[in-house]
Amino acid sequence: VLSPKSVLSLSNAIAATILVLRSHAFDLVPGPRLSLLGAATSFSPRRHFQNHNRRSHVLEASFDEDAAAARTRNEARTDVRAFLTQRAIQSFMFLQETCRDPHTGKWIEDFLGTPNFSEFHGTGAGYTASFGWSWDAPLLEMMRRPKDVVVVSAKRRGRGHGGWSKDNPYLEERWVDFDIDIDPVSLTSRILSVREQIAREWVSDLAFLAEANGRIMDSYFSLLREEEEPDDDSPKIAYARTAVDILLNSTSTVVSSPLREGNFDLLHNLCTQASIHGVLEDLREGGDDVSFRWFWDFYVGRVAEYFDGDQKYGRADDFLEALMLKPPSAVYAGFQKAGLTDPIGMAEKIIQKRRDVLLEWQKIMLNVPTDHTEVRKDLLSKQMESWGSGGTLQ
Repeated sequence: VLSPKSVLSLSNAIAATILVLRSHAFDLVPGPRLSLLGAATSFSPRRHFQNHNRRSHVLEASFDEDAAAARTRNEARTDVRAFLTQRAIQSFMFLQETCRDPHTGKWIEDFLGTPNFSEFHGTGAGYTASFGWSWDAPLLEMMRRPKDVVVVSAKRRGRGHGGWSKDNPYLEERWVDFDIDIDPVSLTSRILSVREQIAREWVSDLAFLAEANGRIMDSYFSLLREEEEPDDDSPKIAYARTAVDILLNSTSTVVSSPLREGNFDLLHNLCTQASIHGVLEDLREGGDDVSFRWFWDFYVGRVAEYFDGDQKYGRADDFLEALMLKPPSAVYAGFQKAGLTDPIGMAEKIIQKRRDVLLEWQKIMLNVPTDHTEVRKDLLSKQMESWGSGGTLQ
């Protein structure tokens, strides 16, 4: 049963739709809005032309080619295996710092061209594009690098060091240099082991996310029934966030990788973005221009806030909640095309698509040890060369 306030809002939206249809009945369709954001350019609305001449067809073909290229970039941007490599490298760097070896991590940052990479909490790290978005390319390139030495200078004695007074102007500072050996082949082997461990964890973590994903709509309607006279000053909550609780309750007695909670949060974020891309593709291919135009604008306007770059924890839930709390509105999507938006229905589409994405990614993670076979062959060949045998595998 709708409240009087909801009935009034719905009536206003219907009236606005009628006015839009009347005022724009003979308008020409505006051209597509192309965003500079790589994560959204493939979802530009279709072009319609009043005169179907040769030039129009050429423009439409060119537009479709751009959309196809952007779609390919979107798929690469949300590739779970490339993200697995990113988190494996970051986890390995964290382990090295824990063992008081930040110098190896610094060498890896220089190799990837990513300063402060160990502190980055986000998906789609900058180095992935330079390696063609391939999950193996960074490690294959790393193992081809020759052995290296990092020279580290440390203060041996001086003012304020080694028990000496920091105010003594006559005390000379003394430094000592020592070498840190870097063996890229060994680093690659150890990162591969970390990657396999994280992949095993993600098989379980993806199941935890699927469980939390299945609870969202029940939680939403439960809170909706409990909400009688909401306080306008209180923060609105669309649903109970249970994903992290499920993870912590299920892994409290097991040994996990050092960055598991961060991995879990970013995995949640990435699968949500992949699901959004899938929903937009379905709307575009299905010809639902009204829903597509509205949701495309909604997503593009928030992609930098919720998905790109260094992010806070919980951004996947933040995005979905912002969508579910948005009221319906009238949308004009072109010549004689207008309608009401359905944010809750759109959220349901994302949840359904995310369920499929999670199941698909779980299968991919199960196959990671098998997918490592070729890389390990190359790795063993490099190790044999470093041992001086010069042999290769057949």
